[in-house]
Amino acid sequence: MEISDVDIEGAERNLLPQGMAFDEERRQFIKHLESCDLLAVPGSGKTTALQAKLFCISRHLPLDGNQGVLVLSHTNNAVNEIKKKLHAECYQLFEAPHFIGTVQDFVDKFLAIPFYELFYKNKVHAVDDAVYEQEVIGYLSRHWKNSAVNAIKFRKFNFAAVRLHKNEQGAYEFTLGMEDSVTYPHIKKWEQEGTIIQKHREIETFIKEMKNYILQRGVVTYDDCYIMAESYVRKYPFVIESLRKRFRYIFIDETQDLKKYQLDLIDAIFNSNQCCLQRIGDKNQTIFKRPDRDIQEQWNVRNLKTLLNSFRLTDTIAHVVDPFTVDRFPDESGNSKFVVKGKRTLEMGDIPPYLIIFDETTKEQLLPCFNQLIDEYRLRSFQEGTKYGFHIVGWNLKPNESTTNSKLHLCDIFPNCNKQSNKGLNSYATLSEFLVLGCKEVSMSESKSVICKILVYVLRILGKTDKEKRYYTQTTLYKCVNEQGESIFVDYLKFVYQASVLLYHKKYADCYLFIVQYIDNVFSALFEISKDNKFLADFYGSGFNSDLTQIDQSSAYHDIKIESVHSVKGQTHCATMYVETSYKKYESEHLFKTKKRATKRKDAEYFPNPLFQERVDDAQVTTKSAMHMMYVGFSRPTHLLCYAVVKDIWNDERIRRMEALGWKVIKLSNN
Repeated sequence: MEISDVDIEGAERNLLPQGMAFDEERRQFIKHLESCDLLAVPGSGKTTALQAKLFCISRHLPLDGNQGVLVLSHTNNAVNEIKKKLHAECYQLFEAPHFIGTVQDFVDKFLAIPFYELFYKNKVHAVDDAVYEQEVIGYLSRHWKNSAVNAIKFRKFNFAAVRLHKNEQGAYEFTLGMEDSVTYPHIKKWEQEGTIIQKHREIETFIKEMKNYILQRGVVTYDDCYIMAESYVRKYPFVIESLRKRFRYIFIDETQDLKKYQLDLIDAIFNSNQCCLQRIGDKNQTIFKRPDRDIQEQWNVRNLKTLLNSFRLTDTIAHVVDPFTVDRFPDESGNSKFVVKGKRTLEMGDIPPYLIIFDETTKEQLLPCFNQLIDEYRLRSFQEGTKYGFHIVGWNLKPNESTTNSKLHLCDIFPNCNKQSNKGLNSYATLSEFLVLGCKEVSMSESKSVICKILVYVLRILGKTDKEKRYYTQTTLYKCVNEQGESIFVDYLKFVYQASVLLYHKKYADCYLFIVQYIDNVFSALFEISKDNKFLADFYGSGFNSDLTQIDQSSAYHDIKIESVHSVKGQTHCATMYVETSYKKYESEHLFKTKKRATKRKDAEYFPNPLFQERVDDAQVTTKSAMHMMYVGFSRPTHLLCYAVVKDIWNDERIRRMEALGWKVIKLSNN
């Protein structure tokens, strides 16, 4: 198969605004149908280029041997973005033998679930970490007499995180999650008795029995699916051959977000001359790793291709972003193969970046200052202002339990920034919180999901289980109500719809009362729930908490969102203010690192600093993490970039250097 210029012209008509065309850089990628890794700068339109490639391939279906196309990404949002423009024109790609979904979807459907059903002779009830955790809690509560288990349980040992792998010799290995080794708490009594090894063996035997019990009940974690998938392909090599014969072209989007074990599994199956495996992403946007760990090589780039032109960034912003590139892929002469180039032009000319200096006493002025700059450049009158909006972002949203310093986090600076990202089932303690904070996107589908989560959560906190003594999921709750008769089922569907409409229109108080009424009457009768139940009373609270709505409602700054950098990854903004926050140190402190200990600041010899347009070829672990975070945050805006920094870190010399590089400086004061 060859993709022609005629195919690409068809993709341009269907995917691009009228009059727009793909440049030569993108046309080369669209036509390329051999295994490669595509590294694309922020705002390069890599998803659109991938959509165009899929559009062109769809014009040549069916493929030889009726082979299929496999498209995978890390999140549902990324998958939906790929699907969005293809449904109407490329409907064949959404039918067998093709598959478009998340990596987790693929692993579940083609590997983990078939292996589970073969090995356990049972159906999977739930692939859900929250349901699994509830199973663990129930199992531990029924085995409280086990002295060894209880000894480490009260040291907050995370039993739910333990995973069992079988090595090549068939012996079990224990890890926490998929990657961390298990370390049991130190018990002095065991050391004094000389029973440490014996107690650890007791615990490991207990964990094996617990895992087997929960798996037999059809409850698996996301990690368990990868363990089963690895076992499946290792034990039955024909599975790999079957998948290679089915899928000829494999495209992995947002590859930098995948864990090493995910990439290794995909490689084990598809890294073959039988398949075209193309991995797409930007290694410099890897921000989902723990910053206190060395960033191990997880994506080893092969047959490098690049998209270097960013149609999101102006030349001015691109010059700020490029020095934060950690992975440059130098050629034989030491020149970077990966360079961020800004191609956006603005009618008023490029807007300079702003350095905004604040401290504890002036932090409340950050939001008004950002809003003033938005007004000064009339950004709300531009199409990008309406379409993409305005965002304040930070690395660290709030302090964790172990934080002891007094340094600022995003929630310290902006107390109403609790609505950061999608929340899991156990993230809220009250009905009011579910309603106000549960929806990240304003859509009927998400409103419906929140209403169903509320009902599942109520059953979970009350300990209600299904016929198999397993906690309800949204799917099993739907099936259960459906079995109660047409009248009850229709009432349930009407309730979910009407509650979703109220939530969609942000009529929180009305929605609160509507849900309480349904639970106290129809739902309580259906599941034998006492209206006087303490857990239910705590969930309701004393009534709807209207104070929470202040998070969503700010009359002056209603269109400025405040979020973590993680939650805005992949987004485009009209204007972005990156506020430095503390992960052990502020970003500026991570970057202003000295090569040796100095007695005075004047004597200090500093490492190269990307803020000063200096190239960093080698950096410490946390410095790399800060660079990745700032690379992502700084590369969001089309028009205006602001960087808010803590006053104590910035002396006059540093400020002068930034001004010399074109930054406008605003020093917030109380005068």
